[in-house]
Amino acid sequence: MSDKLADSKAFSLNTTDLLNLGKNALLVGVAAMLTYAGENITSVDLGPTGVMIVPVVAVGIDTLVKWIKNNVKE
Repeated sequence: MSDKLADSKAFSLNTTDLLNLGKNALLVGVAAMLTYAGENITSVDLGPTGVMIVPVVAVGIDTLVKWIKNNVKE
């Protein structure tokens, strides 16, 4: 994207700014949910399936974060 489209005037927002704000808000929301789940996971007994669920969830979260951040070299 060119710099002219990415820059907005002072005290105004363009589409690029709104998209970046939305992405950051989504990441903060996911982080808050993960914090809540991490604090309360000790009271949940998953049994032997817990060992299999943790890596799947970790990979899913990493994939989601990379997809939201759009890790494209420009």
